[in-house]
Amino acid sequence: MKLLSSILTLGLALLGLVSAQGFVGNCTWRSANLTDHFLGMYCNDNDWVHFGYKWTWHDLNNCVVNNGGQLALYDSVANKFPGYSTSCRDCTFKGMHDSFNFHCNCFDTKNNLVTSNVDLNQALWNHDGRLGCFSTQGNQSECGPMCDPGWKPPSARA
Repeated sequence: MKLLSSILTLGLALLGLVSAQGFVGNCTWRSANLTDHFLGMYCNDNDWVHFGYKWTWHDLNNCVVNNGGQLALYDSVANKFPGYSTSCRDCTFKGMHDSFNFHCNCFDTKNNLVTSNVDLNQALWNHDGRLGCFSTQGNQSECGPMCDPGWKPPSARA
């Protein structure tokens, strides 16, 4: 009985770790929105009975840095390095089944623009409908930008 209890405890602990890794499997990345350096999307919360989704957004400067022209995943809050947004431009993303590739043109050490990408699914996680990475957690609302009457999709912004 103790062995079964230990196995169940270990299994639940591993399940918690697995569910905290990556976000592609439990967020609606197809409707994701990148505004400045904030990534927003709907993510599943812990109410699995009703499959509740919450709108969440996270500052990618807390997750991604420009390392000599190459995007890198880095805990910028803990390590006090600036995020990518001051030295990268024209950023886009492309979600797939098991990855979420983030592409930018970033300045290298010779001040040349270099195209780079990184898989955000390696650092971003969803916890109870809230995006986060490393030691930072994003924000959350019930219905996202549609609740804000002044919100416009990125393509419609001036």
